[in-house]
Order: sequence, then structure tokens, then C-alpha cells
Amino acid sequence: MSIRHLLILLALTPVLPSSTKAQTRPAAPGISIADLLLKDDIQKAEQALQSAPRSAENIAFQGEVEFRKGNFEKAKSLYQSAIQMNEKTARAHFGMGKLALAKVKGKDALQSFKRAIELEPSEPLYHFYASQAADLDKNTAESKRQLEEYVRLNPHDDADRLTEAKAGLALAAAFGSKEYAVVDGPKEPQPIPLRKALNLIFTDVKINGKGPYNFVVDTGASQTALSQKLARDLGLGVITSTIMHGVGGSGKVDSKIYRLDRLQLGEISVKDLPVGTFDDPLVSQLADGIIGTSMLADYVITINYPDSRIELTHKPASAADSIPVWYFSNMLLLPTDINNQHGNLIVDTGAITTVFSLEIANALGITEKTPGAKVDMGLGGVGGAQGTVLMMPRVTLKTVRQSETLNSALAIDLKDISKMLGTEVSGVAGFDFLQNYKLTLDYYKAEIHLSK
Repeated sequence: MSIRHLLILLALTPVLPSSTKAQTRPAAPGISIADLLLKDDIQKAEQALQSAPRSAENIAFQGEVEFRKGNFEKAKSLYQSAIQMNEKTARAHFGMGKLALAKVKGKDALQSFKRAIELEPSEPLYHFYASQAADLDKNTAESKRQLEEYVRLNPHDDADRLTEAKAGLALAAAFGSKEYAVVDGPKEPQPIPLRKALNLIFTDVKINGKGPYNFVVDTGASQTALSQKLARDLGLGVITSTIMHGVGGSGKVDSKIYRLDRLQLGEISVKDLPVGTFDDPLVSQLADGIIGTSMLADYVITINYPDSRIELTHKPASAADSIPVWYFSNMLLLPTDINNQHGNLIVDTGAITTVFSLEIANALGITEKTPGAKVDMGLGGVGGAQGTVLMMPRVTLKTVRQSETLNSALAIDLKDISKMLGTEVSGVAGFDFLQNYKLTLDYYKAEIHLSK
């Protein structure tokens, strides 16, 4: 059975040009540090901590700020310091749980979240994350129990997560005790052919014995999703609805959740698979659906760009070229130096080009006022039309294993994606970065391999 994170749907594919402008959101008011963090107002939280007294809880909050900024090792050190000062610091145990979750260590994460819950049982967020850890550990009953407690606590100031939690419970009710997203196939399947077009990669998929249908292979999507048209054509029944987050517009759209009896991909079949939907006309023109590769996480997955195929195996990849990454909502974040500016990039085969956050562009001295930087055209994605777009000249990306230089790149607003993942996303590593590599994904080891 594959990794199952079914509460948050994300599809980051930037697709086609659009001239529509996005709206900006008002800044969060001056509130408690915990509430500032909940509202993702990291700058204000950091400022508040500068004048706050030194205490175990405030050290844990400092760890949370570093976690949100993508400085995970520094966050770990601060969480550990808070626990050493006072073992009963719930926020520090919560932080250690999130770090374990980001390394796909479900049991360790659940243990830390449960300790946080023991200390502060009325904090809704601890229960939400405990549900994720239990789900990753394939403990369905515990995941459901923690979600029910989160909903019972009714955190109206966290509306999107509340919607997703209710959808998760509806999904659990629909499947009952039946196992879902069950992967069936040979230990060493035959390679699955890929097609390249418009800087995307596509493959054929059959659904409930029908097809083939044209799907984008997207490591930047947390779930497999169908176009609303295909869902109607297949006569699928709706289980529930939730929110899909993605690049563009408001950063989110409503998504219905359906159940597929069987999805066939080469020699692999996935039975009883919950899928999301999208209804964006731009995306629907290109594909019938999007494959979230985490669906196949029981295998070590290689997206072989040079040979245009997907290779699946149970053999471990060579440790010699492994790159440690971080796992968030079924996506993998790659630590990268961007012109010597540290950041974490989503590894995204569904992005037609590499893009960076406006914050990274600003840190490199590029703003809307920089002559020639502002591009008078947005990008379209599942969230709608992207607003401000900046052009960045010559960008060098360095991982622990390789260095690639892009002659130019775009910078866009990634704040909504960062908020939903709970850490800063510095950019999206897309087709122009990945196209010459064999990209190997090992979800359970939280590592990737880039080889030529």
C-alpha cells in the first residue's frame, strides 16, 4: 500500500500564460505568537520573540520560526534545547514530531505528537498532525480518532484544515475498514513509456477498465487527480469534497473526491483509490488527469527523462549519489543553494519551468522596481492565474551532488503553498532543471537521486 496522505491536495503545475492578476491578502493583526504562527505571519512572530523572555516555550517558538523558514537543523537544535530546559514543553515535542514526519518516520512522529497532546490536549493542531503521522504509519483507527478530536475542538481560525479534516473523516466513513490505495504489480515491472510535450511528461492510464487516458506524471502533486470532465464521463460518485491548493489565483480551489475501483499504469494497478478533481480549462486541455507519484511509493521510482520512461523497482538505489530531502504532504523538498542563498525546492516533474519565490528573488536583489524584472504576464495553474512574475537572470542551483545553471528563471508568489506545507517553499525545480537526469524517488528513505 502506498503512502496515504489524503487531507491536503496540492498540484503545483504552472501551465499556460495568463494576464489575470492575483489579489493580495491583508496582513495579520498583532496577536499571540502561537496565533501569528498559525496565520503564517513569521516575520511578526520573530519580532515578538526578540523581546520575549527566555523560556522553554519561547525557545520552542524560535524553533518553530526556523522550521517555517526551512532551517530544519537549527529548528531541531532549538526544540531539543527547549525540552532540556523543560521536558513538559508541548510545542517542542510538537516540533520534534514535525521533523520526524518530514523524514517519513511515522512511529517517531506519532510518539512526539502524543506527548504534546498529553501536555496540551486542547491544542487542535497537535491532533491534526498526529492524524497525519498515524496515517503514514498505516494506523487507520488512530488517524481517524485524532481527526475526530481535531474536528471536535472546532478550530474556526484554521478553516482550510478543518475542511480537509472533515473530508478525511468522510473518506474514512466511505471506505470503512477496507484498505484503500492498494498497489498490485510485479516486483520488477516493465518500464512505463513516457511522452514529452510542452515541457511536461505524460503517460497512458486506464481507469475502471476504460481508456487509455492521458495523464501528467507529477511529483509536485500530493494526490492523483482527474479532470472534472473525465469524472463525469466515467460516471463516478462523489465521496466528499475538499480544497486543492496550487499555483495561481487565490492558491486554492474546491475539489471533489471520487473513488476509483482500479487505476492501471503499465503492469501496476492501484485498487480502491481516492482521487481529487480539477476543473481548470487550461489544465484540462492538456491532460485527463494528474498522477501523484507518491501513489507508487511502495516502489523506488525513477523518472528517466533521457529514455522517456518510468522505472519501478524494489531494489535500493545507489547510496553513492543519494540526496537527502524533506517530505511534506507527499512531496519532496530538495535543499538547494540558489546563487548561494539557501532554500528548499519542490521536486516537480509537473512544472514546465523552474520557478522561485518572490522572497528568494528579493534576497538576490530583484524586486518589482528592478529595471526589466517585472514580466507583464502571469502563469496559469490549478489555483487560477498567477499575478506578479519577476524575471531572474542566470541562476545557479547547487545540491550536495550537482550544480546546474539556468540562463534565466521566473519568480512568483509561493506564500499560499508555503502556508499549507507549514514551511517556506523557496521554489519549484521543474522541467528545465530535471530534463537531463534520471530522477529517482525513494519516499520512505526521504531521498532522491539525480544521475546522468
